[in-house]
Amino acid sequence: MPFNESKIEIDAPPAKVREILLNFSTYPEWHTKWIKSIETQEKDKTPESLTTGDKVQVNIEGYKFVADVVENNETLFSWQGPPVFTIAGLHKFHIEPTEDGAGTIFTQSQTSKGFMSFLFSPLIMGKKLRADYAVFNRDLKARAEAST
Repeated sequence: MPFNESKIEIDAPPAKVREILLNFSTYPEWHTKWIKSIETQEKDKTPESLTTGDKVQVNIEGYKFVADVVENNETLFSWQGPPVFTIAGLHKFHIEPTEDGAGTIFTQSQTSKGFMSFLFSPLIMGKKLRADYAVFNRDLKARAEAST
């Protein structure tokens, strides 16, 4: 169970939400608060073609790091960040269809492990992370619903 998770329902099909999520270069057009940028490390790779073990350069609030792609398919995009102060985070973006299939349930989560991972518990830093996830999710929702 992830320490930190934020979920939102988006009135747009999962394929549209995934298209926007993986169009990293457009993030500054619709989201400027938390995730500043994501870029593929391999110049011949597109975000859609990233596979397990590929690398992405992530900039979250000015903190830049290289993460390993763990999974990239129609329902999940995830990366494993490098250990920082003995804490490593597995970040996931879940893209699931709503019951009727017309919309999307988008869930962003992170599971942290390591000696000091308790710092990301809901009572310490987790509250801020969940708030950051919620802002990103709302921005993604606004972009997806405006483009359908």
